[in-house]
Amino acid sequence: MKIKNIKDLGRAKNAGMKSLFPKIPQIRISMSTCGLSLGADRLFQKIIQETEKKGIKISLHPIGCSGCCNLEPLAMVRLPGKPALLYTQMTLEKAERIIRDIQKKKITKKGLFCIIGGDLVSGKPDPELNDIPDYKDIYPFKGQQRILLGNCGIIDPLSVTEYVAMEGYTALHKALYQMRPQEVIKEVVESGLRGRGGAWFPTGFKWDMARKSSGDEKFVICNADEGDPGAYKDRTIMEGNPFKLFEGVVLAGYAIGSHQGIIYLREEYHHTFEFLNSAIEIAKGYGLLGKNILGSGFNFSLNIVRGGGSYVCGEETALMDSLEGEVGDPRLRPPFPIEKGLWERPTIVNNVETLSNVPLIILNGGKWYTNIGTEKAKGTKILSVVGKVKRPGLYEVPLGTNLKHVIFEMAGGPFNGKSIRAVQVGSPFGTFIPSDKLDITLDPETLREIGSMIGSGVIVVLDQDSCIVDILHHLLTFFVEESCGKCIPCREGVSRMEELMEEIYNGRAGMKDLDILNELGETARDFSLCALGGGAPAPILNGIKDFRKDFESHIKTGKCFGVS
Repeated sequence: MKIKNIKDLGRAKNAGMKSLFPKIPQIRISMSTCGLSLGADRLFQKIIQETEKKGIKISLHPIGCSGCCNLEPLAMVRLPGKPALLYTQMTLEKAERIIRDIQKKKITKKGLFCIIGGDLVSGKPDPELNDIPDYKDIYPFKGQQRILLGNCGIIDPLSVTEYVAMEGYTALHKALYQMRPQEVIKEVVESGLRGRGGAWFPTGFKWDMARKSSGDEKFVICNADEGDPGAYKDRTIMEGNPFKLFEGVVLAGYAIGSHQGIIYLREEYHHTFEFLNSAIEIAKGYGLLGKNILGSGFNFSLNIVRGGGSYVCGEETALMDSLEGEVGDPRLRPPFPIEKGLWERPTIVNNVETLSNVPLIILNGGKWYTNIGTEKAKGTKILSVVGKVKRPGLYEVPLGTNLKHVIFEMAGGPFNGKSIRAVQVGSPFGTFIPSDKLDITLDPETLREIGSMIGSGVIVVLDQDSCIVDILHHLLTFFVEESCGKCIPCREGVSRMEELMEEIYNGRAGMKDLDILNELGETARDFSLCALGGGAPAPILNGIKDFRKDFESHIKTGKCFGVS
């Protein structure tokens, strides 16, 4: 089926609604990377076997991860005339019980976590489910504004019709038929969207400069080389709602005058690679990629390229070197990629989260987007909360949300009754914020004022048993291993910092070594060629300032100060 016009979109939407709200019982199993790691594929096969054995007709679909990783594997069950029922930490035994109850036309209450859309089916709450909370009223969903993650864990990620039923490709149709490329850029500029990869550069201005750059051939690169420890938001979007990303990439291509897109995917994302290639073929089959997209005459091809396994290739110029078959080293700038990027052609590089915002902006307008977030930081941010908390996972919140609220209310605070020692925001380059300074808002400007950064949105929570010096030592080891070695400040400076940290950790250093460590950090920060060398010293420098007693204790005793 090719979608060539607005009528075809309408037919696809109707098909998607029938798939989402079937007349027979339906079970959806989370089959993304995190679900598969916990046996979701076995659950899927078990449901097929049990329903065939019992002669039960059901609609069975895979879905993506909702971001609530501590609740995986997830199952969403929909009975005719009832709201969706969300079951967590599914097992084979739980699946068998649900199937038995479906056969008896009963709702399985045991293991039922919440309902989704309790008032959407009949227009009023279901009395049979009065004692079951709606997902919007229960953590980890409560307080989120899931404009990017909203479809993840709901729709079949490889179903174009289900994506269209959720307003998918409406923005692309609007742009191709009702807007000039400059008007698309104008909406993105007005929205205030900034890059979500860490640099926070205004997206619309980057696109405008790329459009004005001369060149018959231009490229759109989606940076999916998600290498920050603890980060997996981009993977969740790609595996849970890939067509939203594709739509954003095509819109970017239309805006700047490009007909070629590349998703540069983290090498370790093996399942995601196969999954995205399947999604691309499906999109081509519907006429949503390739020639004559949506019957508009606009052509755009999209390919997946696996990264080289190097952390530094997350930097846009090193990424382009890698795509050209060279060693992924950062380039000197200028010229900038918008002038001479891939193969010396004008190129824009945006990450997955950034591009996935674009269809929403074009559909609803840039002004709509400005109502989310702060005065200077617009939109939502997907936070990856990991470490010593009760509910680790992804939380999509408006920029400007309080850090303390995210940790203690949304993520449940530390477990086992322990206290928080520090929180690292923007891992791995983010600084460690002491527990008495957590009452701050999460936006680039506020965090910059305290010497920190929001970065890719990773939040690492450390409890009272965490040794700051030990963690900083491990961070430096990571940076040394991932350095490309191109520039001396990073190659030699960060390596020497790691050696000093090992001496400090083992109690073999002197107090003067703290001054040397600080000086080396400042030099690497100020003179390194790319963000790795420039960012690596940040947690160390702030660690010496805010946790100096820890360093001094290790120097004197080889042990950390204040760890119980």
